[in-house]
Amino acid sequence: MDKRHIIKFKPFKYYDYLNGANLVGSERYPELQPTHIIPDRVIGFNEKNSIKNPNDYYLDHFIDDYHFESVWGNCDRYLDKYRQFKGVVTTDFSVYRDMPLWVRKYNVGRNRTVAYYLQRNGINIVPVASWAYMDDFEWCLDGLPKESSIAISTNGCMASFISKSVFLDGINKLQEILRPSNLIIAGGPIPELEEKYNNISYYKNFSQRLTERRKHGK
Repeated sequence: MDKRHIIKFKPFKYYDYLNGANLVGSERYPELQPTHIIPDRVIGFNEKNSIKNPNDYYLDHFIDDYHFESVWGNCDRYLDKYRQFKGVVTTDFSVYRDMPLWVRKYNVGRNRTVAYYLQRNGINIVPVASWAYMDDFEWCLDGLPKESSIAISTNGCMASFISKSVFLDGINKLQEILRPSNLIIAGGPIPELEEKYNNISYYKNFSQRLTERRKHGK
């Protein structure tokens, strides 16, 4: 039943966003199509209006959630802006260790849903993977394409022994399950991965770019 035009369902944007999706896994996340993009020049969603030539850049969302929360509320509002860029590293609504399980699942669901909607509307995307515990791998990769470009971020993942261990173990699990053609990491190189995998590329995240600009007085 198509519920998009029933008044009581109109506040639930996912009926629009998920129209036509193949829903997979225990949480029924939308299935994405593979892509093989490797972003080079990247800016954050919070920088999108400061760039003179957006078609020279990719846009990512590895920043605080409040900057792009409005995308979930009205994704259509941003489609034309997204189309100005070479491609979009999709939303990364946070998945923290101190979040209840249902919140982590909801945020991963939002990430997957926005990615599906952008892809359905012809925007070049790189889907994002995220997790907080190894148990999350029972569902956190559902809907992500195999043998595709996948993006992750080091934000908050290297701050403690536990978080770093889960991050590295998670990358090993992701590599095993998805076999990505390109694993794209926003952040600095990780020595533990350098000799193990040949499909990893890096780009500087927002805080690294900001530090670099301040260093050069920009």
